[in-house]
Amino acid sequence: MVYNGKNPKGWERLFANTVIVLTVITAVLILLTNTASALTYEDKPNVTAYIVGSNHLTRGNYEILNVVVYNPAERKKVDYAYEEESMFFSGRENMLFTAYNVELKLEGNGYVEVKTPEQKIPALPPFKPVRLQFVVKVDDDAKTGEYLLKLRVKFDRIDGLEYLDTYPPQEVPVQKVVSGTNETLTEEYRVLTEAYKIRYKEVSFEIPLTVYVEEKNVRLEIANVTAENMMGRAKGRVIVWVKNVGDKTGRNAYLILETPPGFTTSTPQNDMATPVPMQIPSAMPSTTPALATIKPTAVQPTVTASVSQPTYYIGDFKPGEVAKAVFYVKVNVREEGNYTFKVRAVYLNEYNQTEYSNEVPFGVHVAKAPDFKVKSVQSKVYVNTKGDVIVKIVPTVDLKDVSVYISTSPPLSVLSAKYYLGDVRAGEEYTAVFKIQASNDAKPVTYPAEIRLKYRSLDEYFESDPIEIGIKVNPKMRLEVYGTPKIQAGSEAVVEWTVKNVGNFTIREATARLTIVDPFSSSDDTAYIGTLKPGETAVVKFKLKVDRDATPKLYGLNLEVKYKDPEDEWAVSEPVKAVVEVTPAKAPYGLIPLLIFSAVVVGFLAWRRRKK
Repeated sequence: MVYNGKNPKGWERLFANTVIVLTVITAVLILLTNTASALTYEDKPNVTAYIVGSNHLTRGNYEILNVVVYNPAERKKVDYAYEEESMFFSGRENMLFTAYNVELKLEGNGYVEVKTPEQKIPALPPFKPVRLQFVVKVDDDAKTGEYLLKLRVKFDRIDGLEYLDTYPPQEVPVQKVVSGTNETLTEEYRVLTEAYKIRYKEVSFEIPLTVYVEEKNVRLEIANVTAENMMGRAKGRVIVWVKNVGDKTGRNAYLILETPPGFTTSTPQNDMATPVPMQIPSAMPSTTPALATIKPTAVQPTVTASVSQPTYYIGDFKPGEVAKAVFYVKVNVREEGNYTFKVRAVYLNEYNQTEYSNEVPFGVHVAKAPDFKVKSVQSKVYVNTKGDVIVKIVPTVDLKDVSVYISTSPPLSVLSAKYYLGDVRAGEEYTAVFKIQASNDAKPVTYPAEIRLKYRSLDEYFESDPIEIGIKVNPKMRLEVYGTPKIQAGSEAVVEWTVKNVGNFTIREATARLTIVDPFSSSDDTAYIGTLKPGETAVVKFKLKVDRDATPKLYGLNLEVKYKDPEDEWAVSEPVKAVVEVTPAKAPYGLIPLLIFSAVVVGFLAWRRRKK
């Protein structure tokens, strides 16, 4: 159209059409330019995943799923958009086939719950698998069968080089230490500094993973627990009810009790608990008992392995049933507290193979070990004699078939070490009597001794911790002797002394005995005293004969008393000195007149001599 100045609207229409055509041409050119500059390659990075190991899960359990993820991209033909892009990726093609910022999240369903959060991998090169672990829990109500889980995958892959800037080479000093010498060299290297930006494309998708929920094997759950006579240093009974919350029947099943340190399991012959050889490998809510309860039978199963431990036979253990087991436990600890026991089952599966159930813990309260208090100790033991020791005790708990034992060390010895009390009640006072001997070396002091209780717990006997007591040894009878009788040398006479009881107890059937030594002799060296109370005196008489040539002086003879002490035991006092004076012997008969006559003659002769 030619503009002639007469039709301005035609000109405007021409101008508008021209603008539209130019716009379309420009858009086409831009589209062609962008298409030509896009980076393309045949096998782009990707992520795939699969489960390794078992994908079979058990209801009610926490399970670990091992998932392997890898990048299957192969290095094939790559088309670069422009020369700079080609130069940049030259030697770096692995970047193009690597998946970056990989995020993996496993999602469960209404029956399988995934406990592990999202996991991340910074870079996943081709054919370099990574193993991930996910913890999952299968609901107890899940039915047996196949379940689908979703693994959500998100990652970035390179979409092209957005820009590349280079800078002139720069000399950067670098120190290099020559190996084997102490010399340090400084060298210069030329480096090319560049700045670039890579364009990424985000990719996301889901990978289905299949798992299978199996029937649960025999699985135990505590239904109830009772404990009887469980106290330190005793034997008690633990009765446990367990429920089979699994889906399978355990044939010829046994229950095994695992005890904490300080406890041992024993089995009375009149119970269904039976020691059976078996391997015990090595947690746990309580529930109410189920409706059905298994009654033990006498059928013996064939479950064998390498270790022997008392067990309780319960027979075929069906799903939903409750089994009762009775275990007898010997408690070797003495501290009070709650102790953790564990129970599990061993049984035959449908293939006649031995299997073990889960291990379920439960608590048992143990009371403090039996003890007693000593109220008093009364000693009737005297030096060099035997006597009773009377001990009054108070037990802290009720006990059966109790005996009290005592032990000593020299100079004391035990003549009767055991005193039987029978059944005792806590808080009541009981008396035990022992016979103790004190040697002649004993002193009138208090000597240490120990007493302990021995008691019956079920069908076994146990001992308490010993308690130290003191046994006082009383002194012997103390005597004092008064008087100093006289006897002429060469004569025989009855002499007497006064004996006084200066001790603190009455003696009975006492007899004094005089120890005869030269120059004395006697045909009767004993004198009966009888009963002598503290402070009383008695006269004792002995017939003594003295040699004629005995030297006139004071002599001391040992006098001791044999008596019965308050314990009706014979004892002998310490000897005391009984002093006797020996006087000169009498002249012979007829010697005196002769002496008188001789004196008269001597006097007469002296008189005549003076007279002359």
